[in-house]
Amino acid sequence: MRRRDFLKHGSLAAGVAMMPTVLKAAGKSAVSNGNKNLIFVHLKGGNDGLNTVIPYADPMYRAMRPTIAVSKEEMIYVDDKWGFHPSLSSLLPIYEAGQMLVMHQVGFDHKEQSHFHAAQIWQTGCLQGLAANHWLPDTQPVRDYSELEYEVALDKIYTEISADNAGHIYHVALDGFDTHQFQRVQHDLLLAAFSEGISNFMKQLKDSAHINNTMVVAWTEFGRSPKENNRKGTDHGAAGQLYVFGGQLKRAGIEDCSVAGMLERETAKTDFREVYATIGDWMGINHQLTSKNGYRRQSWA
Repeated sequence: MRRRDFLKHGSLAAGVAMMPTVLKAAGKSAVSNGNKNLIFVHLKGGNDGLNTVIPYADPMYRAMRPTIAVSKEEMIYVDDKWGFHPSLSSLLPIYEAGQMLVMHQVGFDHKEQSHFHAAQIWQTGCLQGLAANHWLPDTQPVRDYSELEYEVALDKIYTEISADNAGHIYHVALDGFDTHQFQRVQHDLLLAAFSEGISNFMKQLKDSAHINNTMVVAWTEFGRSPKENNRKGTDHGAAGQLYVFGGQLKRAGIEDCSVAGMLERETAKTDFREVYATIGDWMGINHQLTSKNGYRRQSWA
């Protein structure tokens, strides 16, 4: 399905408005992404990054989360500052192989409380969340499997890629991350499902020699509050963590960040459209998210 058809029939058929100048040319661009594939994984509900990839060495982490912080005994240590939630154990070999990048405070420069509208902003690349202003060319193949179960969707995508049905952008989702109360019970299980799904998918890609032409980007519509609430959960935050997986990342690991820095700057440290610009260049898409138009291409792809 081409993007314009996806907008008519898929989950992004939201509204029509005038295309902004920066993206006008994109609607007429030809696709030139060869056999590269991109899978977007939506951690739906607003994932709590601070309890996913954890700044354990920062004393503010435990001070602000006296009941929901991951204990030092549980944590998987990856360096002298950062640790993984124990449910992410299956991602550790991917991280150690240099095939995982963790970015903090990725999003946009206003705090959006609506899950639906925030997701529309991310899905379209438009700060108004308008499908007509989508960051992708109209002719870009897009396949939306967000309504399928997470593991089922990944298996279906792998089947298509392994059949050389390549050169597509895919959407999948894992729901349940809106953890306002008793977060550890729900979040721990969700992270295990996310981790195991990515691990199995990356192993399949490696075994079939598709790992170098496929990239996985896991995003969430917004993060959570750095401070826990009185229900042993977290409330809606602003920009959140983003996870990139791929066989040929030029830069991997965990970007530096502090809890104090998150408090000082609740909005985005990295504009999510710069992530899209980087992805677009990697795929060979003729887009307008260039440095000339104010979008800095990043060095990890």
